[in-house]
Amino acid sequence: MHTIRNVWILLFAAALVASVANWVHPRKIPWVQDWSTHVEAKARKLGFEAIPLAVALEKHGASGTVFIDARPAAEFAAGHVAGAWSVPVQAFGEHFETVGGLIDSGAELVVYCSNRDCDDALELLVELRAIGAQKPLFFVDGFEAWKKYGGEVEP
Repeated sequence: MHTIRNVWILLFAAALVASVANWVHPRKIPWVQDWSTHVEAKARKLGFEAIPLAVALEKHGASGTVFIDARPAAEFAAGHVAGAWSVPVQAFGEHFETVGGLIDSGAELVVYCSNRDCDDALELLVELRAIGAQKPLFFVDGFEAWKKYGGEVEP
């Protein structure tokens, strides 16, 4: 019983010291933070243009625009933006020729994943830029918003 009490005292003291250190440090770690724009902010910092749902809906019907789904193949099979190509970021190497053809065609590429918290699309954007894609777009709201707000979906 004495050991358990000492462990609790030690944990409390460590938490107190860490809290005070964070409070006085010039680069504090926030206690609460809104992560809903984290991936979008990171994309912008890397130089990618993030487009919202309204712009993605406009671009979907435009000729010369190709939507690329960065989600795993199973999620793509369960439903995706109509006409989208499946290029799971985890299997990028397997789709290299297909993606290369899309880049060479000069098509405008719009990359998406599940939602604003998903960073698969951002990882794919980095890969696409590395192999020569010029200004691929990041559909930041993702498939969940697309489906919810009436975008054309294929099973």
